[in-house]
Amino acid sequence: MNARILLVDDDTALLDALPEALRLRMNGIQIDTSETAVDALERIKQTDYDAIVSDVKMPGMDGLALLHEIRELRPSTPTLMITGHGERELAVQALRGGAYDFVQKPIDRDYFIASLERAIQRRVLVRQVEEQRLALERHARVLEHVDDGVFLVDDEGVIRHWNPAAEAITGIGSPEALGRRVEETLPGWEAVAPLIPVASVPRPGSVEAKVVPLEFDGRELWLSISGVTFSDGVVYAFRSLTEERALEELKGEFIATVSHELRTPLAAIYGSAQTLLREDIELDESGQKRLLDVIAQESERLSRIADDILFANKLDSGQFVLGEKRIDLLALAREVVDQMRACFASRDDISIDLEVPATIDSLVGDSDKLRQVLINLIDNAVKYSPDGGRIDVAVEARDGGVRISIRDEGIGIAPLEQRRIFGKFYRVDPALTRGVGGTGLGLYICRELVRRMEGRLSVRSEEGKGSTFIVELPVQAAGDSDRGAAVAQTA
Repeated sequence: MNARILLVDDDTALLDALPEALRLRMNGIQIDTSETAVDALERIKQTDYDAIVSDVKMPGMDGLALLHEIRELRPSTPTLMITGHGERELAVQALRGGAYDFVQKPIDRDYFIASLERAIQRRVLVRQVEEQRLALERHARVLEHVDDGVFLVDDEGVIRHWNPAAEAITGIGSPEALGRRVEETLPGWEAVAPLIPVASVPRPGSVEAKVVPLEFDGRELWLSISGVTFSDGVVYAFRSLTEERALEELKGEFIATVSHELRTPLAAIYGSAQTLLREDIELDESGQKRLLDVIAQESERLSRIADDILFANKLDSGQFVLGEKRIDLLALAREVVDQMRACFASRDDISIDLEVPATIDSLVGDSDKLRQVLINLIDNAVKYSPDGGRIDVAVEARDGGVRISIRDEGIGIAPLEQRRIFGKFYRVDPALTRGVGGTGLGLYICRELVRRMEGRLSVRSEEGKGSTFIVELPVQAAGDSDRGAAVAQTA
């Protein structure tokens, strides 16, 4: 027994005899002695004893006062009190004061040793529990910093640990999760719990995590989750694969979109070329030109699709750098509107109007990319106005910047779709029911270009009543010249 105890008694004969008797009966025990309570306190401050034995009646500070100090200094250290024969009232006071046991004089050595062994064993168990608690706290602190969500469910199905990553992933805070049953905290847990693999031994690769869906406040999250059993329950670790799953869906949409967008021009090019190659059909010059025009137009369409894909990838990879030069925004807006009017000259049901102020502060940026943004937004406005209407392009000064708005009277955008339209490959008409094509990259590219110009691209829309896309950009003052009244240009 590798235990260390302290004997406190003013009887020097007892301090000489009792340690020898204990060493004979308790192998390996270490015994310190003190003749006074004051000396004992100094020793107790320096050493965490496995047990303390003290006489009750001592000169100066007595054993009861010492017991009170021990309870303050070392509350988990068991203390045995030695009382004289017939001092039952003192023994009761000692037990009420927190003594582990009391031993009457003359000391029954068998009883005393048995009680002392129990006290030491209790102290060992308390130390083990404390060590386990500290180890759990250390593990818990480690879990506070891991990226995976971790939660502990006890044998009663109650959540006992919920780390910050679990809160970040699910949006459920520790106060909401701790102390509650897991099925009350995680909606749909009863359905997915039987699918989750739980290992009996915590070793790498012991089980393969299962991907399951759970819904949190209307959000569907796909979690890759597995568990490990321990003595009091199960520890689950999980991470969110929602973005990865969304990316897979995005890839599917991309393949479907690009396949459709490529198939149409390729079919037109192939059909026109095959017609030109046929020897059994005589084509006059106008017929040949018409087919060649189809090949040229559809080839240009293919080139635009490839350019969009490559440019989006360039934006994502960080390889794209904007040019920086002074931009005459009013001149640029007029050029773009004139160009788009020419592009849609055959659409007599569409008008493109421009409203600009007489003067405006100049911008510093990439004029070619800003032109690309405006062309794309006006092209979209026409594209999503299948029944025609008016496209209003307006440029106006704002505090510290300029605002360019493109408003149409087209099909509009549903509220839920407005959150997604700036994402890759997303189209308002994904099923092409309105005959609107495109890769779904245009608005994504526009948003990224505007963002890189330190601006903001937003939308206001109502289904069936059209949409307004708004580009807000910062300006650099070009002087203090007064701005004139707005000038309207109408197609």
